[in-house]
Amino acid sequence: MTEEWCCEKLKNLRIKENRMSTLAEIRGRLNDTPNLEEKVTNRLLTSSEIYDCLEVEEDDELPLEAKAMDLVSDILSICMANLSLRQTDFRLLDRALQHKRPRIRALALNALLKELQNQISDDSVGDAISDDLLRHILKAMQETETEIGSPAVKILTIVLEEHMEKQYVKETLLEALKGSEVVKCRLYELAVNVSKRSAATLEKFAFILDHALSELDNDDVLLQVNILEIFASLAEQNHGITFLEKQQVFDVISKKVELIEQNPLDRLLVPAIMKFFGKISSMQPQRIINAYPHMIKCLFECLHSGDVSLLPAAFDTLANLCQSQQGVTLLEEHYSSDVKESMEDYSSYLRNLPSELKNRAFSSLEVIFTFDEAISNTVSEILHKWFEHLNGGQNNMQFLMDFCRNPFPDIKISTLNLIGAVCLYPWGIEALKNTAGFLEYLLDRKIEFDKEAKYAKYCVIKLLAESCAFDIETNNQLRTYVNEGPYYVQAIMDIAVEGN
Repeated sequence: MTEEWCCEKLKNLRIKENRMSTLAEIRGRLNDTPNLEEKVTNRLLTSSEIYDCLEVEEDDELPLEAKAMDLVSDILSICMANLSLRQTDFRLLDRALQHKRPRIRALALNALLKELQNQISDDSVGDAISDDLLRHILKAMQETETEIGSPAVKILTIVLEEHMEKQYVKETLLEALKGSEVVKCRLYELAVNVSKRSAATLEKFAFILDHALSELDNDDVLLQVNILEIFASLAEQNHGITFLEKQQVFDVISKKVELIEQNPLDRLLVPAIMKFFGKISSMQPQRIINAYPHMIKCLFECLHSGDVSLLPAAFDTLANLCQSQQGVTLLEEHYSSDVKESMEDYSSYLRNLPSELKNRAFSSLEVIFTFDEAISNTVSEILHKWFEHLNGGQNNMQFLMDFCRNPFPDIKISTLNLIGAVCLYPWGIEALKNTAGFLEYLLDRKIEFDKEAKYAKYCVIKLLAESCAFDIETNNQLRTYVNEGPYYVQAIMDIAVEGN
C-alpha cells in the first residue's frame, strides 16, 4: 500500500455512494499488507475523510451506520497497532480521542495503553505523554462509560505520577472529586494503585485518599463498600497501613462493627470490612488480634452464622489470620473455643453448602494448614489440635476420604489439596496411614479420570513417599507411583488363546 494509493482512496470517501466499498477496500489492503508504511498509517489516522464516514444524517439507515462503524474501527485499529512511543508523541491520536463516538475514543485509549504497557520498563515513558494528550486522558477518566474510563485509569496509573506537580492536573483531579460516584470511585482506585508504590508517592495523592476516607461517614452503604474494597490493597503495604492508622481508619471501621446493632444497614458492610481487615491480618496479625477484638468477634460470628452472603469473606479472613505462625498462636491463645467451634462449622458447611462455597471452604482450610517456612513444634501441635476438631473429632481423615470419592472433580481436587497440606506434618501422615482403605485408594490409578485430580493425588503420594512412616513394601509402592508420574497408564496385554 503506497501513500499515493491511500490518498486516492481517501478522495473516494468524499463521495457518499462510494464510502462503504472504499472502506472495505482500504481494510482489505491493510489486512493484506504485513509491513505498513508509517506515512500511510499516519495519514489514515489523521484523515478527516475516515472520520466523516461516521457522520450520519437523519435519513441514513441504521444498518449502514453500524457497518460503517465496524469498517472504520477496523481500519483505525490496524493503524493504531503500528504506533510506537519511540516514533511519535501520539498527537496522531488526538482526532480519535476527541471523537463523539465512545467506541472510537475507546480504540485510541486502548491502543495508547497497550503501547505504554509494552514500554513500561522505560524510565522516560511518562515523558512521551504531552500535556494535550494528558488532558484528553484525564477527561476520559471522568466519562461514565466503562469502556472509556477503565483504560484511562490504567494509563494514568502508569504516567500520572510524573505530572502531579502540574497545576492543571491537580485542578482536574479536584474537579473530578465532585463528579458521580462512578467517577469518584475510579479516581480513588487510581490514587490507591499509584500510592502502593511508596510513601513518597502516597504523599502526592494524599488529598484524594483523604477525600475517599471521609466518605466512610457517608449514608451510602454501597459507596462505603466500594471504598473499603479499593483500600484493601493499600492495606497490604506497610506505608499504607501507617497512613491508614494515622487517619484512624481502623478505629472508625471497628466502631462501626461495635455499633452494628444500632445501624442495621451497616451489616451490608461486613463482607467488605472482613476483606479489608483480612489483608492487614495476613501480614500483621498481632496488630488486628490484639488491638481490634470487635473485629475478631465479628469474624467468628460470621463463621458461626451460616449466612452464605458472609461466609466467603469469613473463610478468607480466617485463612489470612492464620498465614503466619504468630497468627495461629495468638488465635489459639485468645480464641481457642471459637476456633474449635469454627472447625466444627466447617465440617457442617462441607457437607451442606453448594459446591462453589464448599470449594471456598476447602481452600480456606488448605491455607490455614499450609506454611512455606519450617514451623515450630508449638504451631504444629496447635494445627493438629485444630484438625482434630473437624467432624466433631471423630474419623476426621475418613471424613475427608469420603469427599475424595465425590464424582465431581472440583470437590475431589479441593479435598486432595487439603489432604496434601495436612500431610506436610507427621501427625497428618499418621492419620492417613491409620485410615482404612485410604492408601489403597490413593495408589489405585484405575479410578481417576480427571487430569487435575490425577495430579493432586500424585502430589499427596509424593509427600507420603518422602516420609518414613511406612514399611518397606508400602514405601516401594509409593516410590514406584512417583517414578511413573501422575499420568502413567499401565499397558494391558491381550493373550490370544487357540480356539477363541
